[in-house]
Amino acid sequence: MILCLRTVRVPADQRRRFLEWIDENAELRRQHGILAELVLATSPRQNPAKTLRPTDDGVADPEEVVVLTAWPDHDTFDAWIDTPDRDRLTASPTHQAVSFRPLVRYDVIGGYLADALVRTTPTGGQP
Repeated sequence: MILCLRTVRVPADQRRRFLEWIDENAELRRQHGILAELVLATSPRQNPAKTLRPTDDGVADPEEVVVLTAWPDHDTFDAWIDTPDRDRLTASPTHQAVSFRPLVRYDVIGGYLADALVRTTPTGGQP
């Protein structure tokens, strides 16, 4: 399994549409092998004082989100990149309205997933 992380700058007036666009295209991505896609926003609730905390050297940009995708392997992800379906999504007005930073791939080398993960709605914070 590989995980891909990408920071995306989504203007406030585009956030709802961007999240809808992710949901609208979920089935198409599943057909191409994606296992998961989560959009993450910095939470106002951070770690308590007795744990490591984010540095105070800057304030998080409220328009930046992190998109995490999971794929079974590099070949499946590469095949998705080469499809006309992916090109069509990239050319969409919603995709063009946000600023994508470079994508970074990570090989999963350890860890686990709880069974409850597949039964839990992934949203729990602010939209």
